[in-house]
Amino acid sequence: MSQSAFTSAPLESAGPASPMPVSIFIKQLKEEHLRLTRLVQLLEGALCLRTDATAPNIGLLVDTLFYLTRFPDVTHHVIEDRIVERLLRMNALPTEIGLQIETQHATLITEGRDLLRDLEAATRGGSMSQELVDMRIRLYAERLRHNMAIEELTLFPAAEKNLNADDWRAIEGTGGINEADPLFGSVVDKRFSELYEEINEEVSVAEAGIAS
Repeated sequence: MSQSAFTSAPLESAGPASPMPVSIFIKQLKEEHLRLTRLVQLLEGALCLRTDATAPNIGLLVDTLFYLTRFPDVTHHVIEDRIVERLLRMNALPTEIGLQIETQHATLITEGRDLLRDLEAATRGGSMSQELVDMRIRLYAERLRHNMAIEELTLFPAAEKNLNADDWRAIEGTGGINEADPLFGSVVDKRFSELYEEINEEVSVAEAGIAS
């Protein structure tokens, strides 16, 4: 699988001369969800088998959580929160749904950073319950999967129906949209090269299974 299958273009500015449909931006957010789903699958699968300091997968697990807490938490989810706030001001999204999505994001940030801290401590020989950490990892993965499902069922359709290019320019104007993705961008950060190869391998195995 070539790198181009995973790379993501930054969300482009909708300039005044040629505004882009909101559906284009929502499509890009959905594509980011597909890539995040790959990481959820890694968290739910082989990477969770062992989380002690000598486990061969511990570095990949740390890198996965490092990425999730350093990129989606501060870019992807931030953009979604801005969409929520704009829709709420327009009375175009049920308040309980908006609050649920924002609360999910806040929970993911806290749990992701706590998990990363504990796993980094494990790589330095710190003691922790493998069973407890595995349970927390799986819960974190399930929370992220559920958050994406809720957004695709409620937030994204509401945004496509009610927001226009001017709304998106206002969302974009506060910054944070054009951050380069260090894992799925056009250039993979050296730190994530092993994780990127793991994702490639997982996809290749899945495609081989479909083809057989």
